[in-house]
Amino acid sequence: MAIPTITGNITNIERQAVGRIPCASLLLTLVAVIIHLTNGLRVELLYERTALADMALWRAVTCHWVHLNWDHLFWSGATFLFLGSVCEILDKKKTYQTLVIAVVLIPATIWGGLPELKIYGGLSGLDCALYALLFALLIKREMRSSNRMWAVFYAVGLVALLAKVTYETTTGQTIFVANTHSGMIPVPLSHLAGGFVGFSVGIRKTS
Repeated sequence: MAIPTITGNITNIERQAVGRIPCASLLLTLVAVIIHLTNGLRVELLYERTALADMALWRAVTCHWVHLNWDHLFWSGATFLFLGSVCEILDKKKTYQTLVIAVVLIPATIWGGLPELKIYGGLSGLDCALYALLFALLIKREMRSSNRMWAVFYAVGLVALLAKVTYETTTGQTIFVANTHSGMIPVPLSHLAGGFVGFSVGIRKTS
């Protein structure tokens, strides 16, 4: 009678291990790499205001996975994979909610707030959404444990995101990706919109 019990326990452990694999983050990062390897596909998936006005609405979603160069892809993709993986392990449901909402809200915010911006692409807006989600989740965890010191520490992490957006807005420079030689222009509004989504989902009470 002991053998089925042991087998059952092993099966449960295997299921738990598989369940903790950040499948969505791995898959979506791979999608960005595949798209980057196909120049023709990149052109058709990029946020382009004229094309969107002509009802090529899929570009509003696919633009997040289009990058302008390998440097852009490396930093945005690596950040997305790391933050997405940690968030999935902590709270898959809120991670997926954050991504779905941010994927739609970021281009909508750009459309309404930056009518002069003709082209946009990259995972950086989603990176900021995941960053804010992660720190919101950590703050809630520490508050539940009455560990206010760590809660304050993680709150400083959220302030750092605001500082990053402020720096990009005032200087026109990105912090991690060198844009002086690539012609890339930072879009702080996308980072702000992403951060807002991640924080909002993170602090919301779970039903």
